[in-house]
Amino acid sequence: MPLLSAKSASSTAIPTKQMVVYESLRGEILSGALKPGATLVIDALAKRFHVSIIPVREALRQLQAERLVEIRPHTGVRVTEVDASSLGEIFAMLGALEGLSAVHALEHFDESALGELEGLLRELEVTAQRGDRPGFESANRDFHLLPCRVAGFRRVEESLRGVLTEWERLHRSTFQRAQPPDMMAANEDHRAIAEAIRRRDAAQVSALLVRHNETAAEHYLRFFRARA
Repeated sequence: MPLLSAKSASSTAIPTKQMVVYESLRGEILSGALKPGATLVIDALAKRFHVSIIPVREALRQLQAERLVEIRPHTGVRVTEVDASSLGEIFAMLGALEGLSAVHALEHFDESALGELEGLLRELEVTAQRGDRPGFESANRDFHLLPCRVAGFRRVEESLRGVLTEWERLHRSTFQRAQPPDMMAANEDHRAIAEAIRRRDAAQVSALLVRHNETAAEHYLRFFRARA
C-alpha cells in the first residue's frame, strides 16, 4: 500500500476551531516541522491559534488517536517518536483490519456500494496510467476504507485511519526516497480484491488483502535493509 493522505472536510464547510488546530498540527507533524519528541504546550497553542484551550485539547485528543502525539498526565504532550522497525507490524495490522472489515461488508455490498467500488477502481487505473501518484494515493485510501464504511464498522475504520496515518508519517520520515510499488501491479491486486468482493468470497478477499499488504511491506523492507 502506498503513501496515503488524510481527507479534509468538505471545502464548502466552515472549519471548526478544533479542525483548524488539528489540521495545522497534523500537517506540521507529518512534514517534520514538529520533530519527534517535541513538547506541545496547550496554553501556547491556544495563543498561537487565537482560541481557548478547549478546541486545542480536542485537537490533541484527535492527534493522540492517530498516534501522532502522546498525552501524559503531569508531563504534558509530546510528538511521538518514529520507529522504522514497526514497518512489518504496521502492514500486518493493515492487512488484518482491512480483511476484517471487508469480510463483514460482503453481505452489505449492494449495487450502490459495488458501483462506488467500480468507480474507485476506474480512478485508480486512470491515475496510474497518468502517473498521478497523489491522485492514486487518494483513490487507494478510499478503496481500502470503503469496506469499513459499507460494513458500518466505525471503530475499525477509526483504527485503520490511525494505522494509515502512522504509515504516512513513517513513509515521509524514513522511506521518502524509496521507489514506491508499481501502481499498475497494485491495480492488478485491486481488481482481484474487487472481483472476490463481487463473488462474496470471504476467504479469497481476506487472503488477497493480506498478500497485498505483505507485498508492500516486503518492498519497503528491502529498501530499509539496503540502507542498514
